[in-house]
Amino acid sequence: MESLFFPLLLALLAGFMFLSIRKQKKRVTEMQNMQNSVATGARVQLTSGMFATVVDDSAADFLDLEIATGVVTRFNRLAVVRVVPTEDAAETYPGALTARPEQIDADEIDTTPSSDDVSPRADDTFSSDRPRENPTDDK
Repeated sequence: MESLFFPLLLALLAGFMFLSIRKQKKRVTEMQNMQNSVATGARVQLTSGMFATVVDDSAADFLDLEIATGVVTRFNRLAVVRVVPTEDAAETYPGALTARPEQIDADEIDTTPSSDDVSPRADDTFSSDRPRENPTDDK
């Protein structure tokens, strides 16, 4: 019985490794297919978490992406994590696909800090006002 334990354990471990590697390869293949199929006009999410719209996909390894109105940058295709459906992006970020800088009225934005943000604390002092302590000094 003991003579079968070690070979059985090795076979089980090899089977687990085979299944794990197979799933990983499938995931990589799906990701590569998605990155290669990105087309102009698609909304994508990058590895940094940034969302952008594909402006030009003619280069083999690179995409020209519009990350803000009029701001086009070049990214490697490998930076694309997923293609975001337009309705998904509109729900997650209302106004992100439709708002333009000229449509935003700066006078409507309240920039005054609340009173809690600006009130000084009673114990506020600058570090230069305090005596300097040196923990390595044994005097």
